[in-house]
Amino acid sequence: MRTIRSDDGCSRSRRTRAAIGAIPAAALLLAAGCSTAGSSNEPDTVRVESVAAGDIFDAPHSLTVRPGTSELWVTNSGNDSLTVVDLAEPGSARQLRDGYGEHFTARPSGIAFDEDGDFFAVSNNSNNEVRDIEFVLNPERNSHFKGNNFMGPTLFSAETFALAGQNKQYLDDWPQPGISHDPPDDVPRHQCPAEYWSDSTARCVWPRQGSHLDMLHGNPLSTGITHDHANAYFVLDGCGARDDTNTCRGPGHVARVDFNRDHQEGNGFHGDAVTTRYVDLPYERVDGVPSGMFLHDGWVYYSDTGAGVVRRFRPDSGRYELMVDNWNDSPAGHGEQGPGVIDWSHIENGPGDGDDPETVAAWVERRGNHAAIAGAGDRWIRPMETLSEYSYVWEATREDVTAPDVIGRPAGLAAGGDSWFVSDHSSGRILEFAWDGTPRRVFETGRSGVTGLATTSDGQSLYFADSESDGIYRIDLT
Repeated sequence: MRTIRSDDGCSRSRRTRAAIGAIPAAALLLAAGCSTAGSSNEPDTVRVESVAAGDIFDAPHSLTVRPGTSELWVTNSGNDSLTVVDLAEPGSARQLRDGYGEHFTARPSGIAFDEDGDFFAVSNNSNNEVRDIEFVLNPERNSHFKGNNFMGPTLFSAETFALAGQNKQYLDDWPQPGISHDPPDDVPRHQCPAEYWSDSTARCVWPRQGSHLDMLHGNPLSTGITHDHANAYFVLDGCGARDDTNTCRGPGHVARVDFNRDHQEGNGFHGDAVTTRYVDLPYERVDGVPSGMFLHDGWVYYSDTGAGVVRRFRPDSGRYELMVDNWNDSPAGHGEQGPGVIDWSHIENGPGDGDDPETVAAWVERRGNHAAIAGAGDRWIRPMETLSEYSYVWEATREDVTAPDVIGRPAGLAAGGDSWFVSDHSSGRILEFAWDGTPRRVFETGRSGVTGLATTSDGQSLYFADSESDGIYRIDLT
């Protein structure tokens, strides 16, 4: 790879850039190049500009620019929150955290917006440990809900995140009974807390669970996400297959999840969702390190962090195999968007709570492709909830786009105009590649916790997160 320099030698490194708190100590140090002092033995330097840092972040892991805006959205793995920075307004950073963030944005590792910037989804690097909350009001959650791998990506509206359904504080006990999202709807009045009884409907109406629009629960320990179409996203599943005790045994893989119509803020119906597992695509999770993803020219790129390479695959290739068909005996919906069913109790003659393990087992028994399930062997992963379609794709077209000895621990990914970027969490470097695979620049950030990356639509700026300094930084790419 070549070192950064402008066409006239050292002029780029001497160029002055307007910045918010440029940090000389965190300059980009290039492995070789000319010196501003005229000595060929000294490294060239390019400033890294500090965008924002400090308590407004907590182990930032991923970041993205919200389409159509100047807002940079950042996930904070340390405290289950998001931070929004308006790049056009210095000092505008604000941290947002949902009252139920310990589950719906649990150790958020990735974030991706839809094309319009109205909706986004996060991947959650969690097995549903819910930050070790002790459930007192409804202790059944301690044995049936906590630490049970009931996790996956969560869908939100950018306008209502951390605003709707805020009936409790983060890490406070949950008022809703049950073992999943839908509390029972047949609680008699004498067993219903007075504040939740509705005289108009003559039933116990439990408070909504925060601002999430939808959530799926088949991909625990998920370390990356990218948007595909409508409410569909690709995620990196770091859990893979489970043993008889529901413990993740791997190997990880790539999955595509389609929320389809959302259940509106704080509710719990997921029965129209579609999950597709590219179960033989290799992926090895590294604890505490996010893995980037993006789509380009029909390929999905992703960081295989544990293997030390960046890979890509074609999602429309391979051999499709339906594992479990729709629970309601009708064709599954695909690519739908907008409000839908709120909870399972609204389904006439439905199966009951679709998250209940017995309901899930009955669905798999009745609608499962048992020959395909048997053929999958130890790659069979039993669904955690009742869906409209559950399928596998085998032998998708894939290839490695970096050599195994180039990047120690690939983390964040970002697509530019004629190139793409990957951060190396093990070295603090950010590497650039042309789309044909030709190596380009190498940025030595001087940081030890480099994680997520994001580029602006004009191709002039590259932003990166550093979890050690709790900061977001900018590199001028012009």
